[in-house]
Amino acid sequence: MNTPLSKREQIKELERQLANARARIPKHTIPPALMREIDELEEELAGLRSHVKEPPSLEERIQGMQQQLANARARMPQHDIPAALMSEIDELEEELAKLQALRDKT
Repeated sequence: MNTPLSKREQIKELERQLANARARIPKHTIPPALMREIDELEEELAGLRSHVKEPPSLEERIQGMQQQLANARARMPQHDIPAALMSEIDELEEELAKLQALRDKT
């Protein structure tokens, strides 16, 4: 018998599904079905997060940031990397470094 997932577990699962969906975004035209899937996952995730009163743990924030960074890096073409993507990766790396430094202090 499957045990129902806690809100936190549901959030983690939705984050995983969303990361997988985002990783499937092609370099050019995004299929409408994929955009709908991403939108639906984001809406469901936002709804769940609004019901979770406690903020995510530092480790959860680090894991989420690592996943976002991996997703951004997966979108990098081999040549002519868009400036916006490089900027996104730089910002994610900076935020991840801050979170890891905060974790190392504790």
